[in-house]
Amino acid sequence: MSGKVSSFFYEKVFPYLGAFVIRALFSTVRMRWIRDQFMFDQKKKGEPIIYAFWHNRLAYMAYAYQYVVQGVNRTNTLVAMISRSKDGRLIGRVIELLGLRVAYGSSSRHGTEALREMIRLVKEEKLDCGITPDGPRGPKYKVQGGVLSVAQATGAPIVPITYDVKHKLVLRSWDRFIVPLPFTHGYFIAGEPMWIPEEISDEEREALQKNLEQRLAGICDEAHNLLFNKKIKKMQQSEKKG
Repeated sequence: MSGKVSSFFYEKVFPYLGAFVIRALFSTVRMRWIRDQFMFDQKKKGEPIIYAFWHNRLAYMAYAYQYVVQGVNRTNTLVAMISRSKDGRLIGRVIELLGLRVAYGSSSRHGTEALREMIRLVKEEKLDCGITPDGPRGPKYKVQGGVLSVAQATGAPIVPITYDVKHKLVLRSWDRFIVPLPFTHGYFIAGEPMWIPEEISDEEREALQKNLEQRLAGICDEAHNLLFNKKIKKMQQSEKKG
């Protein structure tokens, strides 16, 4: 009996609680968006984007999409690949309650089926796509091939995105998962879009994966420096005064 009660709370109660906490918590976070013009131009045209971000930045992304990107074009939504594990299904339900779609799978299990479903949704329904290229188990900050496959098959651009905040909780997980704390502030940064040719060699694929890793590393460093580099902060203050 206790097992059924636990299962009920895990499957029925926790997702609603999680969605409520995310909305309540992140509504207090102040974010400044940088280089977001391409994203919003695509949304105004109703064209899909493949958003690539590290697994440890997952917490804020669903909220950011619902309340910022969908604000430009309400007809658009995003499909995210989530693990079929028990925890993954919980996360997937929370994401669905936030108004997004889920394709269940991963690079290690049922990944082919999930990728096919994502490709179909991007091509046929013009949905955006969110992929953590180092998820669900790592290695941390190493791009796996799924994100390139979706871009090849759909022709949609990959836009690397990230965020960092002044005050955060960093979990002791494999990826050092980041949870923004209430009433903090930070930066949400988009990198330059990448288009992947339909036909590429193994060597070109490896080079493109490295390139995406470098782009993600670059915008992560940029967000961190904007928050914690005193010289950059002084330059920003001078520009505002000028």
